[in-house]
Amino acid sequence: MARPARFSSVSALSGAALLLLTSVSPIPPAASAMEAVDFRQAVARTLANNAFVSAAGEDAVAARRDADAARGHLLPSVRFDEKFVRTSVPAEAFGLKMNQEKLLASDFADVRNFNSPPPRNDFIATLSLEQPLFAPKAYIGYGMAKVEADAKGQDLYRRKEEAVYRVVAAVLDVVTARQFVDVAGQGLSDAREHLRIAGSLEAAGMGLASDALRAQVAVASAEGAKVTAESRLELARRRLALAMGEPGAPPVDVIGPPPEFPDPGTPSDGEAGTNARADLSASSLRVANAGSNVELRKSGYLPEVGFAAAYQMDAEDSPFSSDNRSWRVGVGLTWNLFDGMSREAEVGKAAAQLRRAQAYDRGVRDQAAFEAAQADLGVKEATLRVEIARAALASAEESVRLLTSRYENRLGRMVDLLDAQTALDAARAARIRAENDLRLSRAQRLYASGGLLSLVAPVAENGKEKNR
Repeated sequence: MARPARFSSVSALSGAALLLLTSVSPIPPAASAMEAVDFRQAVARTLANNAFVSAAGEDAVAARRDADAARGHLLPSVRFDEKFVRTSVPAEAFGLKMNQEKLLASDFADVRNFNSPPPRNDFIATLSLEQPLFAPKAYIGYGMAKVEADAKGQDLYRRKEEAVYRVVAAVLDVVTARQFVDVAGQGLSDAREHLRIAGSLEAAGMGLASDALRAQVAVASAEGAKVTAESRLELARRRLALAMGEPGAPPVDVIGPPPEFPDPGTPSDGEAGTNARADLSASSLRVANAGSNVELRKSGYLPEVGFAAAYQMDAEDSPFSSDNRSWRVGVGLTWNLFDGMSREAEVGKAAAQLRRAQAYDRGVRDQAAFEAAQADLGVKEATLRVEIARAALASAEESVRLLTSRYENRLGRMVDLLDAQTALDAARAARIRAENDLRLSRAQRLYASGGLLSLVAPVAENGKEKNR
């Protein structure tokens, strides 16, 4: 009789320790006490708040501004200048007086008027215009800036798609964790029922004390599993807030059904299954830009032709007054005939950069094809695992039902029932995991092919343009 008493003491101590552990462990806030979003809201807030999406958006804006600046080199340049000059330098003083139309015949009567003139003031107002007529570098540079702006736009689209994929994974993680909490609660309820049955049989003199002790341990284990599941749910909610870009990542819960994605059907065919990917489009644009860069460097061998015009007012006493008005127009040509072989070096460097861009493009396309094939296999595997998990759950439920009935009729052992209950809890969790893994694998297949964002968020959040 001492042995069961010792077991009871150990069980009591274990139960007290578990109670103390659960009392000091942080209890996650109830779902009603925190913000909750559905899947569509999570996606919308991710696109609006995610820091990496915002950074990519600013990169795209900056690239468009670069293109605008490059276009400015092709448009007329108009400037206005106003400056004041006071000088006693003979040649400058004579020139200023002449520009002001104040030369007199008496100025030529004495050579000292030229050699030692008195200081002279001049307010010079100039309105000038310059227009390139033939500027190969400006033409090619503007085209390259536009292409890079398009590439940055594709980078932004892919960054949005990556953020959406991350929030899909985070939402499914919250859904899975909450379902695990439900499974843990169900397992705890089942363990308490087994303890009740064992206690009733022992009280009636038809059961063993060891069975009741085993049932008590099973209850304690189920309580610990529930605490662990609740902690993981809290972490999953915070991970969702991080993916959404919420400041400080406070826990955010998910409401509504889990997101569903269409069955991809037939597997993708290598690179053909990744043609919609924005990052591959950006890579192609940069390869084209690298080729244009070679032409840009070669354009250094060509001349540049431009038109220039200016209207000038000179005044001795005050700005914007007019002692004299003058103008000039002209066409100029600049041709760099030899620059110490710098152009040849730049052309060679641009050619190497083109080869590098081509190699990088080939590498990312090979990687994308691999990711698409991997996603196809993931969908296939997840589909089969769902079928297996559902069949295993049905078998585990039937096994627990039969063993419970046998134990109640004193035809089975508690250890067999508890083993079957453990298998049932594992089968419930495996089914949940398999079903959500199937959803995630389908989303991953869409992400690998470049079709995820167009499916879940076809219109930009401003409602005026497509995301791409």
